[in-house]
Amino acid sequence: CDYATSLQRDQTLLPNDPFLRASIRLLNDHCDNVFAKTQFTFLMNKNDTKEDELRAEMENALAAYEDALVESKGPYLFGTDFTLADAHVFPFMQRLVITLKHWKNYELPKDKFSNILLWLDSCFGRSSVEESSMTDEKTIEVYTRFVGADY
Repeated sequence: CDYATSLQRDQTLLPNDPFLRASIRLLNDHCDNVFAKTQFTFLMNKNDTKEDELRAEMENALAAYEDALVESKGPYLFGTDFTLADAHVFPFMQRLVITLKHWKNYELPKDKFSNILLWLDSCFGRSSVEESSMTDEKTIEVYTRFVGADY
C-alpha cells in the first residue's frame, strides 16, 4: 500500500508532511508488530486463567489508536483525511469487532475506546470500505478454521 500510494500524485493516502508520513508508518508498524499479535493471541486463547491478562494486553495495544484519535481530533487517525493508517488498521479492527464478539463475547468498552468506536463508524460509512469488506458471516467462516484448530 505504501509503495502504491507513493506513485499517486493526485490523490494519496499519505500527506506531504514528512513528520505525518513517518507517524503513519509508525502507527502501521504498531498494528503489525504489537496490536495484531495481541488481538490474535486473545482470540485464540483457550486457557481461561489467561483470559484477563491477554485481554488487558490487547487493550493496552489498542490505546495507541485511541490516543492518536484524541490527538488528531478525528474523525480519522490523523484528522480529517482518511490516510494509509486508516486503510491499514481498519481491517484489523473490523476483524476484532466481528471475531471477538462472536467467540469471546467481547465488545470494545465505550468508556475506554469511545474514539475508536466513532472512528469505526466513520470508516464503515465510506463506500470504499463497504465495497472492499467481507461480510460478518464470511469473516466468521474464515476465522472458524483458525479458532477451531487445536494448537
